[in-house]
Amino acid sequence: MHVLLLAETLPDAERLASAWHAAAPHAVAEAREVVVPGARGTAPSVPPALGHEPASGSVLLAGAAIPVGRPAAVGATDAGPAQPGPSAPGPAPSVLPPADGAALGRAAAGADVVVAYVTRLDGEELRRGVVVEAAAAAAPHAVPVVVVTDRSEVTRREWSTAGLSGVHEVTDGDVARVARTWTPGWAS
Repeated sequence: MHVLLLAETLPDAERLASAWHAAAPHAVAEAREVVVPGARGTAPSVPPALGHEPASGSVLLAGAAIPVGRPAAVGATDAGPAQPGPSAPGPAPSVLPPADGAALGRAAAGADVVVAYVTRLDGEELRRGVVVEAAAAAAPHAVPVVVVTDRSEVTRREWSTAGLSGVHEVTDGDVARVARTWTPGWAS
């Protein structure tokens, strides 16, 4: 069983990998640092993806643009690329440089599960950061993505819409419970 462990810093990823391996010694735990441009409280380095910002006459709730008011008539000229409609559920687009994104995608393709660590999982982390990069890398390969966090401030609906398979709050570094859940002994 191969587990890809991602964090914003290599020491965090290595600590997670060490704890994971202690709880599931039959698993290969690969630690990687994921440096996301603009993820540490700065403005995003790329514009938001089409359909990820509210249009005029919309209200932004939990990341989805919900139209407000009377709908406009839809004609033959109102469909197509100029009128894309809301975005489909799934991971936000990657903001990594193409070479870094491709390398992360190859690593995710060889994993049985991808685990991302963040200290706090909130709405911002679901739009930009290591969690988004983990989900974007794993999605094309149908590899489950799990988040290990000290504190989660998002609902199950929000994180599942973002392409995550599980979110686990760990106290006092108790990664063993999560490791045993996602790397069962029979999978060695």
